[in-house]
Amino acid sequence: MDFIIPVAIKLTIGFIALVVFMNLNGRSQLAPTSTEDQIGNYVLGGIIGGVIYNPSITIVQFLIVLLIWGLLMTTIDFLKNSNKNVKKMIDGQIVYLIKGGKMVTENFAQATLSIPDFYTKLRTKGIFKISDIEDAFMESNGQLIVIQKNDKNYSNLLVSEGKVLEENLEHIGKNDEWLQEELAKYNVFDIDNVFLVEYSNDGKLFIVKR
Repeated sequence: MDFIIPVAIKLTIGFIALVVFMNLNGRSQLAPTSTEDQIGNYVLGGIIGGVIYNPSITIVQFLIVLLIWGLLMTTIDFLKNSNKNVKKMIDGQIVYLIKGGKMVTENFAQATLSIPDFYTKLRTKGIFKISDIEDAFMESNGQLIVIQKNDKNYSNLLVSEGKVLEENLEHIGKNDEWLQEELAKYNVFDIDNVFLVEYSNDGKLFIVKR
């Protein structure tokens, strides 16, 4: 009993802390989409697993560690959302393997992806010819995204919560001046008041205001 009770208390605290943290900071840890989410899961698992079976770590010390972890993750999340350079540093950025129908050979090493592995990933997506691909890139979470030529269903996110996504804008061959002119056609003159702007392959914008 001297062993079971402290373990049960620590496990309960860990469960409650996880539920509280996810409700305060969103539920992205349930399906990690970024480096921060994945590292956060690894660290939390290590904390709970390491503490539960270590009788030398008291419940108070466990609570302090969880508090530090929660504050650290919250701070990182805030910095990512407020500064795009911090986001790039923590999560990295997409790595193009094929862009505009042309292979970017030097980026395969950066993505740590061999050609046979690349072909395997393509086949799992039902794509069997590289010549059919317009763009292919690795997301920051390691997912391979493939856009086939003449794919009318694909779109680019140009504005997210009042912030212009310069990389996506550059990808479609546009600039800030073009974006402002297009938004003006929809009587939108302040980016800060825009929740999102989506650009479809047919040239249309889908705009959601705050």
